[in-house]
Formats: sequence, C-alpha cells, structure tokens
Amino acid sequence: MDEFLSTRELGWVLGRSSGAVRRMIEDGEIEASRLPGGYRIARDEVLRLSRETIEEKAGRKVSDTELERLIDEVIATDEERSAEPGSPMRPTAKRRRTKKP
Repeated sequence: MDEFLSTRELGWVLGRSSGAVRRMIEDGEIEASRLPGGYRIARDEVLRLSRETIEEKAGRKVSDTELERLIDEVIATDEERSAEPGSPMRPTAKRRRTKKP
C-alpha cells in the first residue's frame, strides 16, 4: 500500500465516490493534505477509515497486514476496470462551456 492515497482510491476502498470523499475531508471527517493535484490521504488515516468499514461489514477484527492486502486488491481491481475501454470509471475530459453569442 502506498504512503498516500488519492480521493479516488480511498473512494474505491470505502465504496464511495471521490466527490463524497472530498466532502468528508472538507467537513473534517477525514484528515488529508491539499496538494496542487488534489487531496492526499495518509496511510494511517486510510487504515483507520477502512478498518471501520471492513470490520463493520465482516463482523470481525482484521490485522493491519490483512487490511493492507485487501486495500491493495481493491485498488488494483478498480485500476484495471478504469483502464478498460468504455468503462464508466474511466476518466473523461471535462467539457468546456462555450459562451453563447
């Protein structure tokens, strides 16, 4: 697992959109660093948030090693999906608005 995750990657792990993750950061629910390319969430914060989600769904405790393995699997799977042509997860170029004459 990387030392920092993007809002998109954390969204994959938590089952939320990157926009929802950004709102959680702005509301103070998630600690993150603001960089020119967007927010980055530290490994410890990712583990805290994902542990809550995964343990609640699994109904049992998970070790840090198991948790990191699960996080890596989710990110790898979603990266593969987003790279597929025609994937709804694939990033698209933003449309530019044109001014009406």
